Amino acid sequence: MASSSAQLFIPHCESTQGPWIVRRASSPLGRYASQAMAIAAAEALAPGLSDSLGLPVEIHVQQADGTWEEHTYVVAGLVAGLPASPAGINRHA
Repeated sequence: MASSSAQLFIPHCESTQGPWIVRRASSPLGRYASQAMAIAAAEALAPGLSDSLGLPVEIHVQQADGTWEEHTYVVAGLVAGLPASPAGINRHA
């Protein structure tokens, strides 16, 4: 069964010095000194990954209590991580 989106994960890191790791499935894509840097890197990776796979990309960030939250971010004026709304979309010829 094919997935309707690609997933990036940022597991919680107990150490204040990192590393915070961005993963796709079990594969690490990068290591960063802070959670903010890992999130920024995942946001930067998402458009290229989406283009290459033809799927939207969801970013999931693990909290200190072990729960996972989907990270919402803005890409080129669109809000990623939220369902697209057909209202208000302008098409230019």
